[in-house]
Amino acid sequence: MKYIIIGNGIIALTTAFKLLDKLAVKDELHIVGPLSRNGSATFAAPAMLNSFAEIEAHSLQSPANQYYFDMSLRATQLWPDFGRELKVRAESFQVGKNKPNILLDDYIQTGTYVVNNSASDQIDDANFDAIVRALEKFEEPFDFVEPRAIPNYHPAEKSRAIRAILIHNEGWLNPHHVIEKIETILRRDERVVFIDASVERLVKAGHSIQSAKLDNKEDICGDIFLLSNGASIGKILEKSDLGLNIQPVFYGVGLSLEIKSPGLLQTNCVRTPNRGGACGIYVVPYFNGNDQSDSHIMIGTSNFLSNEPFHYARVISISHLMASAINEINGNLADAQLVRVNIGWRPITQDTYPLLGKTSIDNLVLATGTRRNGFHLSPLISEMISSIMISGSVEKKLSIFSPERNVMRELNREEAIKLGVDHLMSQHYQHGYRPSGIRMDAEIRAAFNSDIERIHDQVGATDWGIHPELLNMYKRGFAQ
Repeated sequence: MKYIIIGNGIIALTTAFKLLDKLAVKDELHIVGPLSRNGSATFAAPAMLNSFAEIEAHSLQSPANQYYFDMSLRATQLWPDFGRELKVRAESFQVGKNKPNILLDDYIQTGTYVVNNSASDQIDDANFDAIVRALEKFEEPFDFVEPRAIPNYHPAEKSRAIRAILIHNEGWLNPHHVIEKIETILRRDERVVFIDASVERLVKAGHSIQSAKLDNKEDICGDIFLLSNGASIGKILEKSDLGLNIQPVFYGVGLSLEIKSPGLLQTNCVRTPNRGGACGIYVVPYFNGNDQSDSHIMIGTSNFLSNEPFHYARVISISHLMASAINEINGNLADAQLVRVNIGWRPITQDTYPLLGKTSIDNLVLATGTRRNGFHLSPLISEMISSIMISGSVEKKLSIFSPERNVMRELNREEAIKLGVDHLMSQHYQHGYRPSGIRMDAEIRAAFNSDIERIHDQVGATDWGIHPELLNMYKRGFAQ
C-alpha cells in the first residue's frame, strides 16, 4: 500500500508517526509539503496545551462542543506519554558521528496563570467565571491566587488583574522541538519519503483518488490519501472539483512574537481568558534547548479571518500585541528585543468545528479545521486518523465532525446577535476604545446590533445565528 499525506504541519506529521507502527514492511508513506512552511500554524503557535483556559461563557452548551472539549481533555492526558515516546525514539538515533541535532529538553512545562483584568470589558469576566465553573465541575486542580504574587506579573496600574487563578496541569512546549523529533524519526524510516512541493489538485478516477498533481509538475499516485494541509485545503478542493459537500475553510490569520528579554526569566504561562474572537493576550516561556538562553518569550496572539492567505504580518497586529503584553502582563517587556514575527494560517471552518474522517470518495480522508487547537489535539487526532487510514474504523462519536456534514447551526438568531455585539465591543475595548459616557456606549452597541441584524437578514438567517468569529465572512459573501 502507498499512503500519501498532503501537509507537513503537526497533525500531518503526528499521523505519519502513528502510521509507522501500523504499516507493513513493504508499504510506502509519502509526505508532501513545502519545507519552507510559509504560513505554518504549527510554527506560529506557542503550543499551549490549554483545555480549561480556553473555556468561554457559551462553551459546553451543545453535543458538538461537549465532545470537542472531551477530545481536548483526552489529548491533555495523552501528551506526557506521547512526548516521552517521541523523545525516547528520537534519542535512539543519538549515536555515531552523524547523529542528528535533537534537543533533549524536558518535554512539557506546566502551570498556567489566567488573569481577569479590566483592559477589555465584561466578556473577560464572563469567560473567567466559566473557566472556574468548568474547573470545579471536572475537579481539575487549580487555585485562586493573589495577582501580585504571580511571577513576572507587572502590569500597568489601569490594567491590573482583580482576580487570578493557577491551573496546575495546563502547560506548553516549543513546537519546533516537537517537529524536529518527529521528522528525525520519520526520515530514519526507509518507508517514508518527504516531498518538498505543494499539491495543486487531486485527480479522481471512478470512486477513488488516483493521484495528486504537484506544483513541480509531477504526479504522485497512491492508494490512500490524507488531506491535512491546514487552511489551504480549500484551494485544493476547489481546483480538484471532486463534487464533495465540504464547507468552506478559512484562513484564521494569527500572529505571534518571539522576544528575548535578558534578565527576565519567564517561568509560567500568563494569559487572559478568550476575548473578542481570539484567545486574549498571553506570554509563554519559549525554551530553545539545554544549552540555550532561557530568556526567550512568546507573545500572542492576534486573529482575523480571511478567504486568502496573508504572507506578511500587519503592523497594527504587531503594535497591539506588544502594547498589550507590556500593559497587561509585564511593563519590563518594553526593553525586550524582537527576535521573530510568526504568522500562521489557522484552519477555521464555517461552523468552527474540525473536518475529521473519511469522505464519500473511497480513499480520501480529511483532517483539518482545528482552529487554534491543532497542536494540543494532535496526539488524539493522529491516532484516530491513522486508524481510519489503515482499517477504516474509529469511534462513532467522531462522525459529528464528518467532513461532508451540513454546517452546524448551534446559535439561534437572538443569541448570535447578542454574542456578536459583545465580541465586537470586546475587540474595540482591547484596541483603546473608551466611551465618553453611558449613552455613547449604548449608541455604539445599538449600531453594532443593527449591522449584525442586517447581515443575518442578507443571508436569510431567520431561525439560526452566525458565530461571532464568522460575521465578516458572511458580510463579505464568503459564507452562506
